[in-house]
Amino acid sequence: MDRDQLVAYLDDLLDVDDVQDASLNGLQVSGRPEIRRLATAVSASAELFVQAAAWGADAVLVHHGLLWRDDEPPRLVGSFRERVRLLLDNDLSLLAYHLPLDRHPVHGHAAVLARGLGLDRLERFGYFSGVALGFAGVFGDPITVEDLTARVSKACGQEPQVFAGGPPMVASVGIVTGGAPHGFDEAVTDGLDAYITGEAREWVLHRAAEDGVHYIAAGHYASERFGLWSLGEFLTRRQGLEVQFFDFPNPV
Repeated sequence: MDRDQLVAYLDDLLDVDDVQDASLNGLQVSGRPEIRRLATAVSASAELFVQAAAWGADAVLVHHGLLWRDDEPPRLVGSFRERVRLLLDNDLSLLAYHLPLDRHPVHGHAAVLARGLGLDRLERFGYFSGVALGFAGVFGDPITVEDLTARVSKACGQEPQVFAGGPPMVASVGIVTGGAPHGFDEAVTDGLDAYITGEAREWVLHRAAEDGVHYIAAGHYASERFGLWSLGEFLTRRQGLEVQFFDFPNPV
């Protein structure tokens, strides 16, 4: 597929223009103009670029890219220079989609995770600066917090941190993946039973108990693989691209 056509297709699919983001979404580094093999991963790194080039990738698509608005213009020094060198030396294009991938109703991390956990009647949730980055839903039949924890652990591939404080049976859950602890306040306001995100903060321990909402921290990295998996499978079906996800487990 033509590289620029793929970028335009993804920009439209993910509604890039509908959200302001610190990330420079879309094409960040241009490589060869034709794409047959696409490597996907959560975050840009030197190790990713080396492995993608060895696999024969023409482009790399990530959630956390190299270029951010608050870092403009970046200095080509240290590890940043090495990452750019690897891309240029291997003629690899780099595509990055941050908040547009977080919030997508089909391929978004939270939407995919919510459906995987068995939640129904999904609604937009987790508003930051007026933009919803996550989803909330309900279980047809309430489940125990232990069952919810087990489901999160299985989906994310690691044991989450659980700050129990809500009811014994969980009927409603809000999800914003990655680093979104302050979405907990919205879960409290909305009267949800549990809140799932990637990371916790020191204040979570007492707030969960005092506000009566379970707080589950599934891991920033672990909670943000879902969108890459879903989008990769979609591009294989719809565009005929060969897509491979490169996994670099991160305890954070």
